[in-house]
Amino acid sequence: MRLFKKKYFLIFIIPLIIITANCSKNKNKIKKPEKLLPLNILYKEAFKNFEQGKWNESIELFQKVETNYSFSDWAPRATIMIIYMYYEVGDSIKTLEYIKKYKKLYPSGENLDYINFIKALTFYDQINVTSKDITYTKAALKEFREILNNYPNSIYADETKLKIDLINEQLAGKEIYIARYYMNKSKWIPAIKRLTTVIENYGSTIYSKEALHRLVEIYYKLGNEKEAKKYASILGYNFNDSDWYKKSYKIVADKNYSSNNKKVKKKIKDRLQSLFKFSK
Repeated sequence: MRLFKKKYFLIFIIPLIIITANCSKNKNKIKKPEKLLPLNILYKEAFKNFEQGKWNESIELFQKVETNYSFSDWAPRATIMIIYMYYEVGDSIKTLEYIKKYKKLYPSGENLDYINFIKALTFYDQINVTSKDITYTKAALKEFREILNNYPNSIYADETKLKIDLINEQLAGKEIYIARYYMNKSKWIPAIKRLTTVIENYGSTIYSKEALHRLVEIYYKLGNEKEAKKYASILGYNFNDSDWYKKSYKIVADKNYSSNNKKVKKKIKDRLQSLFKFSK
């Protein structure tokens, strides 16, 4: 689910001034104490390797900037460069390790919104829409929400909102899928619980309309016409042009409605596609 684009890197890196200078290499075969290169040469060489795609060499040099020039303004920038490269190659463990390091060393850093955005994307990229495990989903959602709470004016705010919407759609889709399963097994109470969760927590998703309609179906089958009409009314008030409302209206208005209507069976692939409309 890698959605991070290099535009985010460019947005961050453009303001940085690339130190220019000539670099030299030590070709002596006899091992001697390594001579510490001046900061400007070391950083320039690290960035040069980065631009040439020699990321292993680049990381090693940026690590030297971190270690030997920790007092300079370039140390946190070197750490950010390392974070970016580890993220881009998909090394989530190293990415999170250096993010933790950065936040510990620079708790008031001016680029914390960028750091938190990378952290959120690291979790986001590991989301598996077909898996029952939503650990990464919850972690990503938590990080994205913190970005909006702490950095509402960040240049990453709009993309963060989009990611939150996509995650909510996925979570709502899973709740609907489980609710349908319970309905097929005539387990009405757990089905109602799942559908109510969609309405209360994911009301802005595309699945809220279906959740309301399913509640109409369940309550009508249970003989609770009052509750069925209540949810049909809510559905009509908010989505009176939707097909889900038309179906619900038919149920509560038609006294001959049968709870044994034929069920439309979909292929597994079609069902998954309709449930998880998740843009990659």
